[in-house]
Amino acid sequence: MRKNTVKKYVAAFISAAVLFGTLTSCGSSSKGNKGGKKDENAVYKENIGTLEVAWFPSSIKSALTTIAYDQDYFEQEGVTVNCDVLLSTADSLTALSEGKVDVVPVGITLQLQFMAEGQDLVFFGGSAQEGGAIITTPENADQFAELSGWAGKKWASARSYTGDNIIRAKLREIGIVPEQDIEIDYLNDDTSIVQAVSKGQVDVGYITADGVQTAKNFGLVCGIKVGDIDPCYPCCRQTTSTAVIEKKHDELVAYQRGLIRAYKLILNNHDDAIEIMVRQTGQTEEYVTEALYGDYASRYNPDPARARVVDYAAYLIGEGIIKDADISGNVNTEIFREALDQILEEYPDDPDYLALKEFSDKYDV
Repeated sequence: MRKNTVKKYVAAFISAAVLFGTLTSCGSSSKGNKGGKKDENAVYKENIGTLEVAWFPSSIKSALTTIAYDQDYFEQEGVTVNCDVLLSTADSLTALSEGKVDVVPVGITLQLQFMAEGQDLVFFGGSAQEGGAIITTPENADQFAELSGWAGKKWASARSYTGDNIIRAKLREIGIVPEQDIEIDYLNDDTSIVQAVSKGQVDVGYITADGVQTAKNFGLVCGIKVGDIDPCYPCCRQTTSTAVIEKKHDELVAYQRGLIRAYKLILNNHDDAIEIMVRQTGQTEEYVTEALYGDYASRYNPDPARARVVDYAAYLIGEGIIKDADISGNVNTEIFREALDQILEEYPDDPDYLALKEFSDKYDV
């Protein structure tokens, strides 16, 4: 891909990020609001400092951060977290570069583009992985049950979506070249894609997990689960900078312990997780349930998954979206492992934390 094409993509991605942020911001408030019931039996570690975290309170993708904040896990683990509502991923990365925030818990593609250009950004954890569905009309369900049926068809997607890049890479692997063998309509969001498929303007669409319930409401069917064709592909990551790591290493470890506890709550306490996210996001219970626990939902995992991030960066390099650069050094696994080891010292036989360690052993290489 030519350089000017890459610039056009980045501009389009930033525009989409701004739109996404506008839709998912929390009105005019500048700080998050805790609303969870306090655990009177909770033990609070000695406070070691403060982190400023960019927050997108109506976004399901930041569920780990939202739940940990709501349930006071960060304070219990010894770090004060101020959740600062910003308008977009792009704005939050600017705030990070200016030292106004310490952590950005959403986004991946824009960060990788900046990393490849040499900016000081570091992934030190995960927010979500997988999550996304191929949608079509019921009468076309069999035809689009496999990617091999896409040649010569018209596809709607959003170029800023992580799953879009996964699908493009997998199509190329079976000899189907996007934009050459498939006509692609790039739209702004899930709702636009759902409407295009429903009206017959395109044959098939890709949407995020957030749009699955809308697709069902329009009478469409979900076919391929993108996580099935590329298991554990990374979506939103926890981003910081080398400068923050040097100054606030211990605070980041404590923050990760809070995320790990939120991960366990999401796994085991569905009713509580749904209630928290409905209250914090303002979304309907039906929407939150589908986005947290539906068949096509993301998995909310705090592990940085370095190997999968490197794989995803290779997809972007192959598409000419980011420069050909080694970004493995921009993924810090030590902070997460230190936090997980500390959790396991307290709960050495906990199956959920042991499973998380097994996941890290596999993907943080």
